[in-house]
Amino acid sequence: MNNKLYKIGFFALLVINIGLVALFIFKPKPPMQQRGAREQISQKLAFSDEQEKQFGEMVKIHRQAIREIMKEERTLVRSYFEQLSITTGSEEKELLLQQIIKLKKDKIVLTYNHFEKLKSICNEEQLAKFDEVIADVIPRLADSPRIPVKRRNPND
Repeated sequence: MNNKLYKIGFFALLVINIGLVALFIFKPKPPMQQRGAREQISQKLAFSDEQEKQFGEMVKIHRQAIREIMKEERTLVRSYFEQLSITTGSEEKELLLQQIIKLKKDKIVLTYNHFEKLKSICNEEQLAKFDEVIADVIPRLADSPRIPVKRRNPND
């Protein structure tokens, strides 16, 4: 009886271990947000070495510019909410708010221009996949879950 119980336990643990190994081996790829967006874009568009180098430089410049804007934005937002602790005129509060809005706009325009430059280095074959790449990136840019983007048909 005791020996039979050990055999059952052994086989149960063996099945569990095989299941865990299979889970780790065959797990699905993480979505773009968890993997590097740069690598995902580069892979989907199948960049050449020269395009990869150009794209890497573009990404470096874009990230630096976004970091600077975000640093300034954090400072302005902090200053805006500090208005609750001190008594100031509404003009100063409104000015801070307008500066924050301008920085948000600057980030959007900067990112749009970044993707325009990316599009300009693509060849015809890559341009066919570009819309798909942008559809994958838009939710990340908008801080929203992946929502299917309806593509416009130029013939409609």
